[in-house]
Amino acid sequence: MNDKILTIFGGSGFIAFELVYKLSDHFKEIRVLSRNIEKCKQVKVIKNVDLYLYDPSNTSSFTRYLKDSHVVINTVGILNESRKVTFDDVHFNFVKTLVSKSRENNVAKFIHLSALNADVNGPSKYLQSKGKADDYISSNNDTKFKTVVFRPSIVFGECDSFFNRFNRLLKYIPIFPLACPKSLFSPVYVKDLSNFVVESVLTSQYDNQINNVTGPKNYTFLELIKFILKVTNTKRIIVPLNYTLSYLQAFVFTYLVPGNIFTLDNLKSLQRDNITSDGLKGNTTIEEAVPLYLSKKSNKLDTYRKKAGR
Repeated sequence: MNDKILTIFGGSGFIAFELVYKLSDHFKEIRVLSRNIEKCKQVKVIKNVDLYLYDPSNTSSFTRYLKDSHVVINTVGILNESRKVTFDDVHFNFVKTLVSKSRENNVAKFIHLSALNADVNGPSKYLQSKGKADDYISSNNDTKFKTVVFRPSIVFGECDSFFNRFNRLLKYIPIFPLACPKSLFSPVYVKDLSNFVVESVLTSQYDNQINNVTGPKNYTFLELIKFILKVTNTKRIIVPLNYTLSYLQAFVFTYLVPGNIFTLDNLKSLQRDNITSDGLKGNTTIEEAVPLYLSKKSNKLDTYRKKAGR
């Protein structure tokens, strides 16, 4: 792989950061594409990494970076849609174009980060859009164009959008009404997930497969919130809501409160437990990793500088 080029989409995400860090020694060049390169400048300190700005709605803005690429990894995703940007836009239409252009440019392998429970018949538009993309990707693989799809549960790690997000909310809400408190999750550590992705890049083990990826333990939503409070030594009153009150909360947040804190589509996704008995399993628990970054922020830039030999 040392003479080949890797292209990663979704460069501002923390999963992409981890992949760049682990794969930089295995490629001649890594092209990191992002809609906001200001958020991913820390990877620029690695000598064989280049950052490029792209517009997913403008095919020509990213097609040229697929030329001569041996492997393409897509980590792009959104948790909530808007009037201007829908789940289908990001999760399906963009992926469809990316797969097509990757084939045209003779990319050997296309690796995609999806979501656990992705299903064209899923309960939410989020899961449906993810499922459509997974089906499309799998229908386009062959001996010359290998595809790999990973479907992780909640991914945790420094800069994650779950533990960090709820930690921020809990700081300012003394009485916290929690929707769907019994919903189950199986959080997977970003380093464990990235190890599977790296293995799929460097070997043929996962070629033309769709793999669920979860952590070693399952937790209810309520258990995860209480864990955050314990780690941060925060006192809050958590009020578990039944389905009717959960729906009312989601309705209010969807139509009356800005910020997409908790939408009706999020509620629909939570009607299906985010766990599985099959697939790949990470080894790291939230008890081992989350306290390290929730209780004390580390300087990730120092890690990348060390990797670059600076």
